Amino acid sequence: MIKITNDNFDLETEFKCVSSNTNGAYSFFLGTVRSDLSSSNKKIKGIYLECYEELALTQLKKIRSKALSIWKLNECLIIHRIGKLDLGEKIVLVITASSHRANAIEACEFVIDSLKIDVAFWKFHLLNNDKKEIVLQKNLDNEKMLKWKDVIN
Repeated sequence: MIKITNDNFDLETEFKCVSSNTNGAYSFFLGTVRSDLSSSNKKIKGIYLECYEELALTQLKKIRSKALSIWKLNECLIIHRIGKLDLGEKIVLVITASSHRANAIEACEFVIDSLKIDVAFWKFHLLNNDKKEIVLQKNLDNEKMLKWKDVIN
C-alpha cells in the first residue's frame, strides 16, 4: 500500500492494514517534524512538503516492488504526507512485514533511504521569522544509498 496525503494517519489503523498471521516480524519507521536543525542553530516552527504526485507515486511503487522482491516481504506500506506540518506531526511511515526480522529490518531501512533520495518530494523549513527555506539533499543520504547498490542491482 502506498499513500501520499495531506491528512494525518493513525498508526494502529495502518498497522492493521499489513497485519497477518503469516508475518513473524514487522519493522516500522516513523518520521516526525522536529524543532531543531542538526546542521545549524536555527529553530523551525514546522515544515512544508510538496511533491509531483504522479511521479512520486511511480517512484514509490518501484521502491516498494524492489523491497518486496529482494527481501521476500509479505507486505510493505509507505505513507508520506504533504502540505504544512507542525512540530511533532507525523511525516512518513514505512512498515515492512516478513516471516523473519532481518528481512523486515533491512527492507525498512532500504525503503526510507531510497525515499529520501529517489522520490520527487521537496521539503521546506518554516522558520520562526515566517520565512521558508528549502532543504537540500544531504551527502550523508547519498552515501547511505551506496550501501544498497550491490543489493538492488
